[in-house]
Amino acid sequence: MKSELRRALFKKSNIVLMISVVSLMIINAYYGGWRTALKIDSAQDIRNIEDVIFYKKYHGNMYRVWKDSYYMIQTLAPVILAAPYLNSYLSEKANRFRFFCVSRKGNLKYIVQKGLAIALSGTAVLAFSEMLFAVITGLLTQHDISIEFIQGIVSFKEDFFLDNPLLYFVLIYISHVIYYFCFMIFSLGITSFLNNKIAVIVVPFIIAAVLDTILPTALQPNVAMQPYREGFRIGGYVVLIGIYVIAGSVLLMVSEKWYLKRGTFL
Repeated sequence: MKSELRRALFKKSNIVLMISVVSLMIINAYYGGWRTALKIDSAQDIRNIEDVIFYKKYHGNMYRVWKDSYYMIQTLAPVILAAPYLNSYLSEKANRFRFFCVSRKGNLKYIVQKGLAIALSGTAVLAFSEMLFAVITGLLTQHDISIEFIQGIVSFKEDFFLDNPLLYFVLIYISHVIYYFCFMIFSLGITSFLNNKIAVIVVPFIIAAVLDTILPTALQPNVAMQPYREGFRIGGYVVLIGIYVIAGSVLLMVSEKWYLKRGTFL
């Protein structure tokens, strides 16, 4: 299991991917309002020092910056999560390494170990990226948690946020990590029938977009990935990630049986 995870995760391409993710988050946060705080000192139309301080503490608030950073990442998450998968599972299906592993470990053990390694590697890329962004921006932003500076940042259980803003965002981070892991299992299942690398990236992205369109609000992936929105429901989140795990696991087992029987995928 350790060797599977090491092979799937520790690649130079993943380091580049994490840098790209952090860069996207910084761009989102900057244009989401952080630039107002960064540029307020040079603004010609605001000369009152109290107004300058307010803008810095309001638009440059750490929690507001963290929340504003996530828009593009939630959209691109299916693509980012698939990246480690491309260089691992697909390459093994294309050569004899997979058959060697199956003959040595057994098919079920191979599926479990490989599936967990891929899910963990994809999850780790985004989880580490979010953590790195939080550390970097935490050093550069304002930490004043007076109500006038942090009100309006979240709409789901805002009272809890106002009382415990750091704990609130820690829970959001944990919910992201769990969501990434479960969605990765789902993606692995639905793409395990495919050999084309482009299809492996595009299919989960399309399915996530379709689910956002057809599912009730509480079950939509877009809402589940933003647990600070008013439409978020804990029950809907649990149901969605449960569907991900069950559907992904079943599809992966079916595809493996198909592969062993026919020796090919789409």
